[in-house]
Amino acid sequence: MLHVKLHDRRTIDAETDPMGRTWVGYDPEESLDVLFDQNRGRWVLGKRADLERYAVFSYTGDHTVKFVAEIDGYETSEDKRVIVGRVLGSDHPVVRRWVGAPAPDSFRNPVTYFDDPATGARECACGCGETAAAGRAFVPGHDQRAVHARISEQWGDTLGFIRWYDATYRAA
Repeated sequence: MLHVKLHDRRTIDAETDPMGRTWVGYDPEESLDVLFDQNRGRWVLGKRADLERYAVFSYTGDHTVKFVAEIDGYETSEDKRVIVGRVLGSDHPVVRRWVGAPAPDSFRNPVTYFDDPATGARECACGCGETAAAGRAFVPGHDQRAVHARISEQWGDTLGFIRWYDATYRAA
């Protein structure tokens, strides 16, 4: 899971903010949807972010999780990323597990990753139906299985793919 740490609300310049925001941070007077919209972006996120399904947002003032968003993907804003998703309702099991709980870490970075065994497992991305470990898209070895299946489907075998690739991209 992603863990986004929010400080107290502060004003920013909408003219220089690529998202056009006038403020960022935590404000208990704002709705959760507004808090997500104001704080969903311009983060430096690594490749692991692509594997995460949820983001918990905590407040550094009391070190508790305030809301959880489901991640649908990311947009790019200059050299940073913006979370695309939605705030989950209070009846969602991840919300029941995390909202009001202590922040999962107290590292200095504003965004960190953590494994939550209760929510981190997911179906293997190869389509086999097995469960991949938290923070992983594939069961070990299944990434290669998925690649080879797609190569075989499109080009017959690995040599067919290599010949197509060389003809398409090395000729240019």
